[in-house]
Amino acid sequence: MLRRLFNRIILSFENSKDGFSGRKLSAFAGVMMAVAVTLFYLAEKDMLSALYAWLLFALICLGIVTIGNLIELKNGKKDE
Repeated sequence: MLRRLFNRIILSFENSKDGFSGRKLSAFAGVMMAVAVTLFYLAEKDMLSALYAWLLFALICLGIVTIGNLIELKNGKKDE
């Protein structure tokens, strides 16, 4: 099972249909970095803010939240 997982990760870099998508790999890397940085390098008072930032990165990588959505959220949605 572990060998198959590593094989699929390697195939992802070759644009093979057998590999994982780049969006999923980016989101996974972002979440893993979030765990490491948040647990080992941040003060306890900053952990929640860092978690929000990393999870937002993962959502953007997966395409669940787009940059256009973020701009609309910041500026308010304009009625057309």
